[in-house]
Amino acid sequence: MNNNYKIIRTIFENVFQRVVECKENETGDIFYSNIITSQKVINLINIPELKSLSSNILEAYNTDDRIYIYTYPLNLKYKGLKEGIAGNLTLKQQFNLSEKIITLAQSIFNMTDVVQQKILDLDRIFVDDNHNLYVDLNLVFEQEYDIADNETFKRLGNILHYIFSGTEIVDYNISDTIPPDVLKIIVRCLTKEYVFPKDVFDELMQSPIYGMIFGSVNTTDINKDTVEKETVADDSFIQSETDSVQEDDSVLNIYLNGDGQQEQTYKDKNVFSKKEIIRLAVSLLIVVIVLLIGNKIIKMFNAEETKGDNPNEQIGNENPEEPNPAETTDPGNETPASDITDSTEIYFNDKLLEGIGYSGSKAEIDNNIYLEGKNSLLVKNEGEETVKSLFAVVDFTDEKFSYMLKQQIGIGAKMKSEKDVEVSVVLEAYKNGTLASNFHTKLDVYDDMWSPLTVPINVTNADYLNIYAEYKGQNKVWIDSIYIDVIK
Repeated sequence: MNNNYKIIRTIFENVFQRVVECKENETGDIFYSNIITSQKVINLINIPELKSLSSNILEAYNTDDRIYIYTYPLNLKYKGLKEGIAGNLTLKQQFNLSEKIITLAQSIFNMTDVVQQKILDLDRIFVDDNHNLYVDLNLVFEQEYDIADNETFKRLGNILHYIFSGTEIVDYNISDTIPPDVLKIIVRCLTKEYVFPKDVFDELMQSPIYGMIFGSVNTTDINKDTVEKETVADDSFIQSETDSVQEDDSVLNIYLNGDGQQEQTYKDKNVFSKKEIIRLAVSLLIVVIVLLIGNKIIKMFNAEETKGDNPNEQIGNENPEEPNPAETTDPGNETPASDITDSTEIYFNDKLLEGIGYSGSKAEIDNNIYLEGKNSLLVKNEGEETVKSLFAVVDFTDEKFSYMLKQQIGIGAKMKSEKDVEVSVVLEAYKNGTLASNFHTKLDVYDDMWSPLTVPINVTNADYLNIYAEYKGQNKVWIDSIYIDVIK
């Protein structure tokens, strides 16, 4: 960089780094000068690796005792990832952008953990009109450190979640609008089940929904290329595979948001190939089947809701008439599983609690306020201290639930409260009567709506899993629509 510029302001400064905003005198262009003097931080950075990325670097180099990085403001040319994809991506575009994000993660995977964390950040990634990625490499280090754990897969999962849902992951609450194939990949990113980001790419390409959109991919060739380029060109490998499935105008776009117009796949073609005709026929067949099934389900719901003249008989009514005592289910009754009609009874009944020998604080059954079925579970706190009450148990010694062991399971429920409150959902796994492991997540629960809870968890070796609701202060929290099963 030449010296014909003036400093406008200091953006960040500490004992080992200084970042200033500058303006060239001749052109008036704005740029940032980032000078790093700490040897510990210098050792974390590889300049050639940074320069290989699509970024805003104007110039970067090392001297004996410092690093110089000059960058331009990306927001002057491109939009931030959040703004650039807000509500206007087709499913096909979402997959294409996901491939680029995974490619970026793979290309930085040999960098130090702290640099990977700085780069793979929703606020530091920008896109152009064609959704090509650019990274803001005006790196700021608040302290001299390397991080204890690699967060690349966690951050990759969060970005994929944002691409497909428009929201970030908060307290492991995953959106239920994400396609199941992608949802599984996101959960596996969060639980770090992959070795390299290219493993995420492989699973994405082998998913059924990906095959429906882009056609089948030869995974044998993929694995062969991976072996040949393992250490030298992991990023080139993924990019070449990405290019092979770039915009294919013979495939119909599937719009998830807005009123976007479908692409006219026949615009510049006079004749469809046999492969294209088969692909379109299969897609249309799937749509017809889904519409027929959906129509049947809607009719079933309409018939149920209009049954009788009493509006209190409708599904989800929170103020039903007084239930018939003969029909009220007692959790202590040894009722066959086939007679259980409420989701709360599957994982919370006296027989189950007696079987595991539980005698602590537990939820109450409430048949006045509920979301589905005929009752909910109520965790009540009449004081100002913290209450922790059991509301669900999974008994892995029961053959009906033993298949969940050593699997990744998802725990779902809905909650509402008398007053807005933050609730901790605590999971405790027991083996031979002793606590083997525990985990907790927090959820904001409101008085005017049912808040969804979604928790993915791995249970490797346990006899049973206890699930508690914990919160502080006088209040009431209702829990309903409990669902626990293996994530497929």
